[in-house]
Amino acid sequence: MGFCLISGLLWACDSTDPQDQIPPAIVNETINLTNQQYQSLQFIGGTVAITGGVRGILIYRATIDEYRAFERNCSYQPLEDCALVEVESSGLFMIDSCCTSTFNFDGFPTGGPASLPLRLYNTSLQGNFLVITN
Repeated sequence: MGFCLISGLLWACDSTDPQDQIPPAIVNETINLTNQQYQSLQFIGGTVAITGGVRGILIYRATIDEYRAFERNCSYQPLEDCALVEVESSGLFMIDSCCTSTFNFDGFPTGGPASLPLRLYNTSLQGNFLVITN
């Protein structure tokens, strides 16, 4: 019985295809929200893309005091050169135009072949500064 439990756990830990794993990155970014380039983050629903992470970071203002920072590397076949998530032109969701996967602003897939959410980085608001870490 113990052997079955252990082997079952080992199998469950390895159930994710290595092709669907976003490479690791050290993230420690700070942006000044009063800078002109981050003006869209003054409004709920505003987004901006910055450098950092694996393929960049997409920042979304969810509420008056909550920001979400997503890795722009798509969770479906993230090793592909074109696996890059951006905000769709309507501004209602995020999309990877390469594989056509779509994601909501909680980071979860809503269409296309992606089944894993986008990587979400930690954010903390310190006065006018937004700190993004992992």
